[in-house]
Amino acid sequence: MKNRQENQLFLGVDGGGTRCRVRISDAAGAILGEAVRGGANTRLGLDSVFHEIIDATREALSKAGLPAETIAQLHAGLGLAGLPLQRERDLARTHPHPFASATFETDAYTACLGAHAGKDGAILIIGTGTCGQAILGDRQLSLGGWGFEISDIGSGARIGKRAIEQALLAHEGLSPSSDLTAALMTQFDNNPENIVIFAEKARPADYGAFCPLVFDAADARDPVAAAIIHRAATANDTILRRLNAFGAQRLTLMGGLADRMAALISANMRDLLVPATGDALDGAILLAKRHRGNGS
Repeated sequence: MKNRQENQLFLGVDGGGTRCRVRISDAAGAILGEAVRGGANTRLGLDSVFHEIIDATREALSKAGLPAETIAQLHAGLGLAGLPLQRERDLARTHPHPFASATFETDAYTACLGAHAGKDGAILIIGTGTCGQAILGDRQLSLGGWGFEISDIGSGARIGKRAIEQALLAHEGLSPSSDLTAALMTQFDNNPENIVIFAEKARPADYGAFCPLVFDAADARDPVAAAIIHRAATANDTILRRLNAFGAQRLTLMGGLADRMAALISANMRDLLVPATGDALDGAILLAKRHRGNGS
């Protein structure tokens, strides 16, 4: 029995709105293979999500020098964006998969596990979307992460979308113009109709692609950009304060915008920031190890 446990293989999945990362490790924690594919937010559709996950897993197996059929031996821990919705959790847990076992949590939950190595703490993911998560013993608190349309105010996607909105308003003389608004309108050939066509099909990641331009403009003291970034930073600071009030004394920022936002939050919250011990994939593998054989 002991030998069997020592030979077990684990798959960690970090499925965000922009990309899906996977990692295969053995029972001792050695990393055998990793891979990256497209977005794996469950709201993109579970067929699409599992297609990305399985393709990435096959690539990771190949990098590990393991045969493709080894996928059936993997105990998977999947941290996926979109799972705050009970509807999505129910669908994910009943969706067919090729793994030996599969346990599902939100990407924020697995990121928090990884950031604090399974110990008490809280995280705020700031990337295409945003989500706060605290794990304190058997208590947990999740904040935000309800989706681009109604939540995630401090996210890259919302920063990009608000910048485009301000550019359109400025183009029509309804709000102040700036170098940022002019640059954005240029990208749409100064034609509002092109923005409408873009918005009809744009996903959060498409809006998030404009976020670096907004930060660069804010660094150059563009007033419109500065106001947009200030609004996002204030939203993120509010989440950190709520996590701290819940009892979390260790806070970690994660995600593609973590470094930029760290300098913008209030000093008392910044004093509580600690570096991550591990990443979301470490947390997903820890989840898989805790629940091996007990998943769907």
